[in-house]
Amino acid sequence: MTSALSTEDVPSARFGLGEQLAWLRRKREDGGVHVDASGAHHVFAHADVERVTKDPATFSSNPARVLPEGVPNMTEGMMLVADPPQHGKLRRLAAQAFTPRKMRDLGPRVTEIAVGLLDRAPEGGFDAVEHFTVELPATMIAELFGIPAADAGAFRSLVEQIMAIEPPDLTDEAAVRAAADNALGGPFLELMGYLLQLCARRRAEPGPGLISDLVRARLDGEQLADPEVASLAVQILQAGHLTTAAVLGHALVLLAEHPEAQAALRADRALIPGAVEEVLRCRPPSTRLQRYTTVDTEVAGHAIPAGAVVVPWMLSANHDDAVFDGPGVFDIRRSPNRHLTFGHGIHFCLGAMLARVELTGALNALFDHLPMWTVDGVVEYQESHLLFGPKRVPLVVSTTPTDRRDLP
Repeated sequence: MTSALSTEDVPSARFGLGEQLAWLRRKREDGGVHVDASGAHHVFAHADVERVTKDPATFSSNPARVLPEGVPNMTEGMMLVADPPQHGKLRRLAAQAFTPRKMRDLGPRVTEIAVGLLDRAPEGGFDAVEHFTVELPATMIAELFGIPAADAGAFRSLVEQIMAIEPPDLTDEAAVRAAADNALGGPFLELMGYLLQLCARRRAEPGPGLISDLVRARLDGEQLADPEVASLAVQILQAGHLTTAAVLGHALVLLAEHPEAQAALRADRALIPGAVEEVLRCRPPSTRLQRYTTVDTEVAGHAIPAGAVVVPWMLSANHDDAVFDGPGVFDIRRSPNRHLTFGHGIHFCLGAMLARVELTGALNALFDHLPMWTVDGVVEYQESHLLFGPKRVPLVVSTTPTDRRDLP
């Protein structure tokens, strides 16, 4: 849960990032800090965003610091908002799901799932969000956790509902309490109930997947209770599911808009890793984060008091011409590429390697099974405090699937 953002100040990205990127560029040029109508301090320059995200002692992830007295903290104990030393303990447990070896070993399975999804997609054209970009990471994360295939659809729906919840204004006690009641009485409670049942089954009958590993793991010499395992699982699922789906949707749109890049990737698959990084730079699945100051501080010469909300914009940092030559150009050969899409410091995205493996496997499968694609019409985007991605990607393709790796 985070502080409400004054949307009056920020152009909507519903129909693309053009206006928002122009606004962010002006803010970087104007001095790099902007205070919105809610009192939040927005930070835009690459160096400033990097500084804020790697200094948890000054810029905490824990919203409890700005909650009104007596208002419940729904994020208490969650790794995504924890500060040291609690964060390090929880992250070491969660990292069991994302070891480099496990991620590399997933590559062939990613390709297998992607090929199956494309084989079942309608010929001639289809909504890639409905038929591909959401299903691929949903299937992968469910398998990673050992969730039965029959439960994957309902599981995905619950995660989507939770990710779509907009945060209340933390200064409005009534709004915060209402949000807590709604969250705990709806999809969050249902998802936690399912995971608690799965934890109980895995304690009785260990099986494959991270849930089984976590119920046997120990933190400071003690086993985690089932509610702790379920809470940790929810956070990993949120980080590794819809964010990857959003980036994959962005990749399809960007490659439709840049057919020369699409053709180059078909001809030389060695370019795909660099293209993945450029998609991540240009279209991050989350445009901004939120932090909370623990002491009086300053950013770019701008004084920020203790207890303030700070909003570091990764999207802006990724387009800072102090770091990137031609930041508005989609360049699949860009090197180096110091984007901050996965964050920085202790909260660097745990699922970064999984996202890269899934994007690489997905693009290879797309190039093998579809000819050149375009997008039909204007793409509409969803934008929340946690997620930025296409609602629909209406692909137009040939009716004859073929291997097009020999294209010039």
